[in-house]
Amino acid sequence: MNKNDFAHRILVNLAHQMRAGEILDRKKLSDRVIAECFPKKTEDEQVWLDRINKRLDYLLQDDTYEDNNDPLLVHLIEESCEECSLEKQPCVHVCPTGAITYDDQGKGKINASLCVECGWCVDSCISGVIIARSEFAQVAAMLLQSDGHPVYAILAPSFVGQFGPAVTPEILKAALKALGFTEVYEVALAADIVTLEEAREFCKRMSSGEKFMITSCCCPAFIKLVEKIRPKVAHLVSPSMSPMIIMGKMLKKRDEYCRVVFIGPCIAKKAESKRPDLKPAVDCVLTFKETKALLEAAELSLDGSLGYREMEDASHDGRIFAHTGGVSEAINRAVKRRAPELEFRPVKGNGLKECSSLLKQLEEGKLDANFMEGMGCPEGCVGGPGTIIKAAEAALLVKEFAAKAKKQECDDNSFALQWMKDYYADVDANSKKIDMPQED
Repeated sequence: MNKNDFAHRILVNLAHQMRAGEILDRKKLSDRVIAECFPKKTEDEQVWLDRINKRLDYLLQDDTYEDNNDPLLVHLIEESCEECSLEKQPCVHVCPTGAITYDDQGKGKINASLCVECGWCVDSCISGVIIARSEFAQVAAMLLQSDGHPVYAILAPSFVGQFGPAVTPEILKAALKALGFTEVYEVALAADIVTLEEAREFCKRMSSGEKFMITSCCCPAFIKLVEKIRPKVAHLVSPSMSPMIIMGKMLKKRDEYCRVVFIGPCIAKKAESKRPDLKPAVDCVLTFKETKALLEAAELSLDGSLGYREMEDASHDGRIFAHTGGVSEAINRAVKRRAPELEFRPVKGNGLKECSSLLKQLEEGKLDANFMEGMGCPEGCVGGPGTIIKAAEAALLVKEFAAKAKKQECDDNSFALQWMKDYYADVDANSKKIDMPQED
């Protein structure tokens, strides 16, 4: 059995029961999942039933983020796993910080002081015993009430092509509205705004004699890496918030009582939305995989029969945030407009291991650059653990979609500039980075 099917079938069946108005019947749900995933009788059925119930605990608890004794987003729900030998532990190999360890008896542990909540262990686990907290059930419930309480979906720039090669942005937007979302927006709209702010910050720092700036506009796992592993360079991180957070803040400024759901490739975004210095902006975060389960449970076709809804929120430069190098490219163009005399020498961390290496060089004064973009996932957001298609394919589709934008640069996107004037100007858009040590 494919463990990804196992996790997916739990979500689909949970959503089915909620849409049918059924009181949650765990036994009924569990039996369905077992029947779907194990057509033939399996000797370890009870093991998988236990795992289903443990996953449901994390899907159905509303207060999981408030548990001060267990604050991590990612959990190892069983101390040991029979599917993994001591030599074959993929979660250990993919962890970029060494946060996962096993003792001689095969019992595993996640070290909270090292975990940056990137989610790669969840994606690599071959037995389904490492899970991330999920707001899937909360979103499913929100959508059932959206007629009286607006729920906005905000799509990460990496969404293009995730739901099938023939599923255009216009088809996906129509399907999400049919699912119950009041409206659907590109987060790349906020990426346009954040680009302008990051360019302004860079010009300000370089003009005042500073030597380096680390952008903080995209990746929460990268920010956690700086906080926990490379705190000596924390003072170089810009105060800006991510496009996800900015988009949520602007929507709530426009409609105080709306609910905002981010749909993206990233497990770490689930933790970012709960940071005290960023709340309340985004109510819930779903991965593309979780969103696919919602659409499947609702039996919504993605063939265009639900209609086509125009998607024209962002510029080319806002949309390319989805792949490594895109942030630097966008900010570089914005800097050149403001201060063409300034030299912009970026370095791009492609995955957390490479990011950590570059930050170490920065600590030691060996990095020949004055700007750093950090992408926690190889290839950027298109390679995140919540994605459905391969990173290389997704990056190509993102570039094609970006090329179709009516405006090339963020400065020319009148829609984003209007939102900046109407909503962004009145929100608190600077993160205090409360977990980051500051320069003495």
